[in-house]
Amino acid sequence: MTTKTITLAVAGAILLSACKEEAPEIVEPTHATITLVEAVTEEIKTPHEVCNDVVVTKKSDVKDEGKVLGTLGGAAAGAALGNQVGGGSGKTVATAVGTVAGAMTGRKIQDNAQQNSTVTTTERRCTTKYTASTEVVGYDVTYKVAGLTTTTRMKNQPQENTFPIIGGQVIIPQ
Repeated sequence: MTTKTITLAVAGAILLSACKEEAPEIVEPTHATITLVEAVTEEIKTPHEVCNDVVVTKKSDVKDEGKVLGTLGGAAAGAALGNQVGGGSGKTVATAVGTVAGAMTGRKIQDNAQQNSTVTTTERRCTTKYTASTEVVGYDVTYKVAGLTTTTRMKNQPQENTFPIIGGQVIIPQ
């Protein structure tokens, strides 16, 4: 081989090696970029007791169930009136009839009075009412890595605009 051939061969090899295209180096991402943070809310209903004083009218308790006082009072009044009528045995009959009629009337009067007898008192009445409020229960965080978008829920709002990526994994703070 001649020097010229060797020189050409070396020059060609150098040229060919210079033309060789190198493969691009793959760069792994080191951070995920946060693109959206939305608060997640929940409606909370808190119970509390509300009390009011209410005027209440009730039927009175019956103290004389047998209506003895009305019956006796009516009988006495009827006997006194019957005794004013007639004379002799007619007076006795009128007194007896007056006694019976007075007793029946007195009993009925007492019954009506007991039915219409009422007592007015004040009672405390309580009910449970609810107060509605909205509470933040977490945050939906959307982030992007190498063109892919992912959403995750977090308890707290993120403090940074990115999440670190370690060993190919996105690290989401708790």
